[in-house]
Amino acid sequence: MIIAIVCARLGIGGAERVAVMWAKGFLERGHHVFLVSNLFEEQTYHVDERIRLYNLVSTNGNKIKKWCSAVLNVRKMVQHEKPDVIIGVMETCSLVAKLATIGKGIPVVMTEHYAFERPGKGLSWSERLSKFHMNSFYNAVSVLAEADKKVIGNRLKNVYVMPNPLALMPIQEVLTGQKTLLAVGRLDAWYVKGFDVLIKAFSKLVQSSSHSEAAKSSAKFKVQNEGWKLKIAGTGNDESLNYLKQLCKENGVEDSVEFLGFRKDVEKLYQDASVFVLSSRYEGFGLVLIEAMSQGCACIACDYKGRQKDIINPSPSLPQGEEVQPKGIEVCENGILCKPDNVDELAEALKKMITDDKYRESTRQNAIERSKYYSIENTMNRWEKLLNQVTNNH
Repeated sequence: MIIAIVCARLGIGGAERVAVMWAKGFLERGHHVFLVSNLFEEQTYHVDERIRLYNLVSTNGNKIKKWCSAVLNVRKMVQHEKPDVIIGVMETCSLVAKLATIGKGIPVVMTEHYAFERPGKGLSWSERLSKFHMNSFYNAVSVLAEADKKVIGNRLKNVYVMPNPLALMPIQEVLTGQKTLLAVGRLDAWYVKGFDVLIKAFSKLVQSSSHSEAAKSSAKFKVQNEGWKLKIAGTGNDESLNYLKQLCKENGVEDSVEFLGFRKDVEKLYQDASVFVLSSRYEGFGLVLIEAMSQGCACIACDYKGRQKDIINPSPSLPQGEEVQPKGIEVCENGILCKPDNVDELAEALKKMITDDKYRESTRQNAIERSKYYSIENTMNRWEKLLNQVTNNH
């Protein structure tokens, strides 16, 4: 097939990184692939030199002129390359592709990268308009989780669950992990990422405890005397960093929490850590979760309405370890699920991972196997099947 992918930029965002991975995946399978993107923006993701690039916009200034030029530029690309199908990355680029193909008979697949529901006030009117009404104009709409497809219900047709691909190669066997609880995310988005909840939950394990034999198996003892630390990797402004540091001080964990800043070696951070924590209040799809699993981390995920349950699967026959199952959390064979924005439950999950050595180590191995479902090979199999169906139907 001749496949065009339209995305806003070739750097910074997770959706954009996924688009570049799709492009290479299609290329490796013998398809002709074109990336249409804003080439005025900094490119931080490597694009295979065999993939032709088109500039999405003619100007990076006035927004109206910018997006009007985008429609014209995509239409010129369509006339020249005659793609069999176009994949739009998120709302704006998908709309541009749809407008540019009017009268051309080319199907457009719209890819959603954000959840169809969120806590608090929920979606804005413009988001509801886009997700539940404008999406009906596309030949297919991809969502990241089964939970989103259930929310959509009968309001849209041709909705497909297409989880993001794993960018990392799963390791062959579990490495000797450090006594580290790792979290990854932008500090500016600390509320969404739930870093405040994570710090408070961790603080429940960092308290003075006696050195009696009974206490030596407790999470408090292990954190204080065996050197367990919480490390948070991610960039952020001074205001966000200072707030989180002050929160650590108020909760008495300033000596046990490290802020690593922006890191290019996140893969090594995963490999060095024993436990990864996704503490988000809501998350469309846990891309960092499957990355951490692929590198042998035992994972804890705050599960907003079943979205991370697609990744960490409850199992009826998992090793229980020596402890009674903690109240309120789901201990699965490839990780632990707990409710978002719940300090006590997250603390229980952390305690389980720290104290139950047998469970933690078995979970690390199971996590590697689970991550293979999201390999680029399996992802491209799903995408080829969808695009064949879309083009045949069209």
